Amino acid sequence: MSCGTQGYASRPLLIRASPRLARDGHFLYLSGVRFLSDLLDLLIPRYCAVCHEPLTPTERLVCGRCLLGMPYTRINDLQDNEVTRLFYGRFPIERGYSHIYYGKDAPTHPLLMQLKYGHRPDIGRVMGLLIGLQLRRKGFFEGVDAIVAVPLHWRRQLRRGYNQSAQLAKGLGRATGIPVRKGIARRRVNNTSQTRMNDGSQRRDNVEGIFAARQTGLRHLLLVDDVLTTGATITACADAILLANPDMRFSVLTLTKAH
Repeated sequence: MSCGTQGYASRPLLIRASPRLARDGHFLYLSGVRFLSDLLDLLIPRYCAVCHEPLTPTERLVCGRCLLGMPYTRINDLQDNEVTRLFYGRFPIERGYSHIYYGKDAPTHPLLMQLKYGHRPDIGRVMGLLIGLQLRRKGFFEGVDAIVAVPLHWRRQLRRGYNQSAQLAKGLGRATGIPVRKGIARRRVNNTSQTRMNDGSQRRDNVEGIFAARQTGLRHLLLVDDVLTTGATITACADAILLANPDMRFSVLTLTKAH
């Protein structure tokens, strides 16, 4: 074998795909993904979390018709709105936001019930991700050091299997890159559920002193909860954190707001 032949044989064989071949391969890959997605929808149908009708391959969690019919709060001013005004004089609040209105006759009712009681933590994560991407463009998260979900008592969380507010916080963390911090606040009293309490003073009495918190080196926390009614629970949580961190500032985000 000549030196020229040896030199040629020692080089790795390179195959460069043509642009057309690359495009065709990409098309085949996408077609395969779509086929698998359609097959999974056929074998394990996905249903809208609101109306329970089957979802199309392009829909996720909620169908297009229900998305259009959602009672969105349409909050634009993130510093002075119906959420932040609820907490004026209670604790130092920077920004506030609730995504949709909630009521027993509203289309959001089945969505919230599945999140809380229907073993659907994915609803919280997906909604948190979508809300986070939307608000990130508006500067809602500027200066926030950490995201803190309003904690459940450990007994209630063990029974439910997860904290729905923590799932919402996970989605927000994924959208923003802001750390989700556990253990800053804890629910030390397993108080009665506030679902059937309509009176504001009754709700405040029910949550008074139920939280405890530890010191942190942080200055600005985003408190996250699934429902905002009178603000009593969030206020009690913020009060506990302020006892341990007197200079703390807060922003508040909830999936729904009573209307």
